[in-house]
Amino acid sequence: MENTVDQAKKNVENIKKFVTPFFNLAVNTTVYGYHNIVPTGKLILTCNHRSDMDPFVIGSVFPRFISWIAAEYTTRIPLFKDFVEKTGTIPMAIDGNISMASIKKVQQVFKNGDVLGIFPEGHDYMVKNDFSAPLANFHTGFAAFSLRNKVDILPSVIIPEEETITDYPIPPLVRAFMGMPKEVCDIKRRVVYKKINVVFGEVIKYEDYAHLPLDKGMVAVSDETKRRMGELQKVDYLKK
Repeated sequence: MENTVDQAKKNVENIKKFVTPFFNLAVNTTVYGYHNIVPTGKLILTCNHRSDMDPFVIGSVFPRFISWIAAEYTTRIPLFKDFVEKTGTIPMAIDGNISMASIKKVQQVFKNGDVLGIFPEGHDYMVKNDFSAPLANFHTGFAAFSLRNKVDILPSVIIPEEETITDYPIPPLVRAFMGMPKEVCDIKRRVVYKKINVVFGEVIKYEDYAHLPLDKGMVAVSDETKRRMGELQKVDYLKK
């Protein structure tokens, strides 16, 4: 497992060295709250999810290796399965029936003292396809990971200044043939960023919720994370 992780880190580092310069030419990115990034140790990174570009945006500016959680159906996209395997991405079912294999991979991330990247909205915001809407409801799985594994949460947000909204490039019938869920097949438009702000907030300590029963703790952690991320999205924050 360690050799696999080390290779994934090397693969991601090589990809970043090659892709980031071109990505920066395409997307003008300004980072705020860089001082809030925890330099070492296990961590959960949360971010809003309004574009399929989001993991690449965060990955281009975040100084640590991130093992992203991705919906299991994305592995059916041509070439993406190999990408998942080579970059340490963890496929996970979206119906709540998380496999033991996925859980073990998550636990291994924490055991290695690495960062687990999660979009608490799942694909719900993109499915809604209203890019002026507030954050979608959060799934609480990330909060369970935090409390059960004693891991702090670093909230972050991507705030667009300039973007284009285009037709989804893969036709619905092709998406259905790939085995994607109906709600994903029905997505009509996608966001392409041009100029964005990335904001990292203060860490949310799991210890502040450890005294609660797990079910109540999960809700409390999820609610607080969403509240913090909503605050980070406010334009006034960027003027400070």
